Amino acid sequence: MNRDAFPKGVNVHPWTWQVMKASKRFAEEKHGTFDITVAPWLTKWNYLPRRGYQFSPTASSRDIFLRRNYEVFFRRGLIVDLGGIAKGFAVDRAVDGLKENGIECGLVNAGGDLRTFGLASQLIHLRHPTDPTRVAGAVRLRERAMATSAIYFERRKYRGKYVGPLLDGRTGQSSRDLISVSVAAAECMVADALTKIVFALREKAAGLLAQCRADALLLERAGAPSWMFHSSCDTRGRIRFD
Repeated sequence: MNRDAFPKGVNVHPWTWQVMKASKRFAEEKHGTFDITVAPWLTKWNYLPRRGYQFSPTASSRDIFLRRNYEVFFRRGLIVDLGGIAKGFAVDRAVDGLKENGIECGLVNAGGDLRTFGLASQLIHLRHPTDPTRVAGAVRLRERAMATSAIYFERRKYRGKYVGPLLDGRTGQSSRDLISVSVAAAECMVADALTKIVFALREKAAGLLAQCRADALLLERAGAPSWMFHSSCDTRGRIRFD
């Protein structure tokens, strides 16, 4: 896509098209807070390899068009990175595959993105935001997905300042806060994308969380929760911090 979707468009796998469609929806919901076109910034800070693709510095998800037959077209040169949503989608597909093969209960964990299924609940431990080798607490989930976003393993220096791979798509600004955001939802792809939005907006994301029937938990530097949002979902699937 980054090479060919501008100026002629390119056909992609239906799963890729689904992820692109969801990405555009989340970008529209919060005016670009979540935006998959932040790849140039991640390349600049060496989080992504340099490929030499041409891009417009003012391009955004509004320049992505999804056409029939799973065609993706970029109105302007841009570079997308699906790292903020595709892993959650992969977890969902893994759960579907297990269920289709007769597995009734289990957990798929892709590292920061996971989903439980079946009657049994699962205890999930959360890392301490400033010391990820320690456990800050735990939550119990059943028939629910959860994603956590933080920069404790990815923070690095660029021109004397710390940067991280979690960006506000509206400004291109990198978060340097040693906090963590966990979001639980019915689908892991939804939880994955929402963590980036909550990371940038905090309490201002409450409306979108309610709309998605998702819960959120924000841990501050001390490892204690500073904000928790409970949706109207089944209480057995809610985040409960212990």
